[in-house]
Amino acid sequence: MNQGYGKHASTRTILAVLTCAAALTACAGPAAPAGAGPSAAPRPLSQPALAARALSPGTQAGPYRTGEYTVSGGPLSDAYGARPSACGPLVSLRAVRGGPVTQVHRRLTDPENLRGADVAVQLRSYDKGRAAAVLDDLRAAGKKCAGGFTELRGDRSGTYTSVTAAAAPAGTGDEALAYRLGLRDGKNGSASYEYLTVVRYGATLVSFRAESLDDKDPGGVPKEIVDAQTENLTGPGG
Repeated sequence: MNQGYGKHASTRTILAVLTCAAALTACAGPAAPAGAGPSAAPRPLSQPALAARALSPGTQAGPYRTGEYTVSGGPLSDAYGARPSACGPLVSLRAVRGGPVTQVHRRLTDPENLRGADVAVQLRSYDKGRAAAVLDDLRAAGKKCAGGFTELRGDRSGTYTSVTAAAAPAGTGDEALAYRLGLRDGKNGSASYEYLTVVRYGATLVSFRAESLDDKDPGGVPKEIVDAQTENLTGPGG
């Protein structure tokens, strides 16, 4: 199982400390209004800023190469629903809590093993503190839907048989959740597995969904991809 993750420093909101000092005089500025400062919700990133923090098309992460969803614009699952509806966050975070202000989609695959792990990496930025609320909804879905749920795909459906907690990347972001989803799909009811990891950085969520085209258990979201995206988001240029 690929459950190891590198540790990265958590991003924190950096609060400016205002110090007014003169030789023998006190500060003359007015007091900060109630509700300002630490209690303010983190601000969402603009579309250009979010795109700059996503892995660029062509970027390598170990054996995986970054690409775009050139036809659909994003993972097909973004248009799917769930029954019961409370399980929706396990399928897609697109519409949870009204949806994001900005979003960027990337797809990573191994050109030398096209039937190996296929990973959707999605960055979404929210306003009004909704990023944390979206994770709350995902956490609740993980508990409520542990015994499985139905994924609605237009005139088709897929059956998820289980949802279990997986190892989230330690020391990354402000909070992180990870799940292993068992899936029974196709006419023969073949079994497969998906892994979903979501990390929150202030007002921004980064989700990683790994699946395998040959129905093998991918063993988790590849560490190389999580590390590369984390570095791009939190590094000097991020």
